[in-house]
Amino acid sequence: MEPLLKTEKLGITFNKGKPNEFVALKDVNIEIYPNEYIIFFGPSGSGKSTLLYSLLGLLKPTTGEIYIRGKAYSTFREKEKNIRTSKMFGMVFQQYNLLFSLNVFDNVILPQIFISEPARSRKEKAIVLLRRFGIEARAKQSPANLSGGQQQRVAVCRALINNPDIILADEPVGNLDSESAKIVMDTLKDINVKDKKTVVLVTHDARYLPYADRVYFFKDARIEREERMSIGGHGGPGGGAPSPVVDLERLARAHPTLSAAQLKAWSLSNWLTEELTVEQMERLEEAMEKILSGKISPHQFFESLDMPFADGGVGLYRQTAAAFARRVVHIMDEMRLYAERTKGENDPKKRAQLVSMLSFFLLEEHKGDLAPEELKRLSAAIEARIVGTLSHADFVQKLSKNPSEQGVGLAQTVADRLAERLDLIISKI
Repeated sequence: MEPLLKTEKLGITFNKGKPNEFVALKDVNIEIYPNEYIIFFGPSGSGKSTLLYSLLGLLKPTTGEIYIRGKAYSTFREKEKNIRTSKMFGMVFQQYNLLFSLNVFDNVILPQIFISEPARSRKEKAIVLLRRFGIEARAKQSPANLSGGQQQRVAVCRALINNPDIILADEPVGNLDSESAKIVMDTLKDINVKDKKTVVLVTHDARYLPYADRVYFFKDARIEREERMSIGGHGGPGGGAPSPVVDLERLARAHPTLSAAQLKAWSLSNWLTEELTVEQMERLEEAMEKILSGKISPHQFFESLDMPFADGGVGLYRQTAAAFARRVVHIMDEMRLYAERTKGENDPKKRAQLVSMLSFFLLEEHKGDLAPEELKRLSAAIEARIVGTLSHADFVQKLSKNPSEQGVGLAQTVADRLAERLDLIISKI
């Protein structure tokens, strides 16, 4: 299959030959295929955004070449470049880049004007997109009146309006709170899976790596390595497998050299953390691996979280470290209890006890009350999950559906969190 995008020895140098010369990219080789979800990952200044903007045509390569559907970009005439860019790419920026002088609807249809799309057609397309992403009611408002998450959804609508082959997203959730960030990230994944669009995401946040099929790791203006992910943790390619430990099993296949403790440390730390830096995440995963493999005690685990970052610790506030350590030990106890009691899971009576135990564990995470019928549906979903007849995504859907639709009626974010906690408890790797 021919790649949609390809670069060969691509290099970009700013102020070449001058005292302030700066090499932004050096000898970059990538290939991006239809329907892939690609992440450019690395610290600030490593070259990932520079590559994104060079693919978009906003930065001219100093050396090397970019190929679009097999044709060298340097051979395009200027008019052809503009047309190709408008129809090939949709762009989502960290700062949203909406025009506050235009209302939401006019922001969305703007790219259609540049390709001379008839007014009726662009109106119909915009309404469909705004409705799909839940912001149709805001169509006549100024973007200034919207939350950050809503503004970014407007930007996503604008990126999709020309029906591009590729969505380029530059740190799209960098300015959002964790809940809004998850909505936007799940939206991009939905576009990749359901719309069959290629997504290329730039991020420095390791929490989002599971969304990708492949990750290019950047360091010092180069691609340091490429890794294939495909672990399906968010409904990605290969999602919906019958196993109740889809995330960890796929992670194990993607990284066969990792130990069981390393795999669980990765999954558990990603589930528990919200606002840690990449460096703190690395320290946390090291500590998590040690406690999961029995190399350190719970107290030593707490001390590693509480220790200042400069001294080799994670650098959490003391109260945060204590609360975090308690949660980890608590979940480890849940994992152990589940492992001990699964020996008789084929016995209907013992399986019922197992389901009851898991329901109790999950409801610790949910502060609200459930009606008896909703509790029964939760138990039925848990049982289907542990025997492998319900996928992770279907379990989330069952929990988030309205009671009138035979669901449990939980908020989407709560359903996601309970599903992730259940997967951690029942993982057998």
